[in-house]
Amino acid sequence: MHSPNRAHALVILVALAASSFHAGAGQQLNWQADVQIRTLEVTRAKTALSVRVVVYTEDDDEARDVRLLVLLPVGAGIQRLGAGCVASSGPPMVPALRATVTCELGSIADRAFHEVVLTISRPPEGTPTRLGVFAYSSTPDPRPANNFAERVLP
Repeated sequence: MHSPNRAHALVILVALAASSFHAGAGQQLNWQADVQIRTLEVTRAKTALSVRVVVYTEDDDEARDVRLLVLLPVGAGIQRLGAGCVASSGPPMVPALRATVTCELGSIADRAFHEVVLTISRPPEGTPTRLGVFAYSSTPDPRPANNFAERVLP
């Protein structure tokens, strides 16, 4: 004899398994999203750099809880952040210097994109001048190799 809780759990599991097939098509849903860096542009202004990142997703499902991590070059300062972005803490004597920026992008629908623009100060001469970005989500990603991009600053 099964308890009511076990019977209820079994009904839920059967319903979930049945819902993972397209109606009438007999194909299982992917339940994955290929989050990728579509564009990383760094342009030079007089005393600052503009960083433009386009995060794109495809593969039949929306990407949920998408985040973008911007890895700043050593010595770069934050001048302007995009909506939903927060910079890491800088050292006490130079609080404008930051190591990373994290942007909460929310959900991105299948074959849609989210653009982030931020402005940073140029790092001092003689320091490494590479900037990296990494995007990820809580949805499984079948091709994580395209989640990262890197550029040498102009």
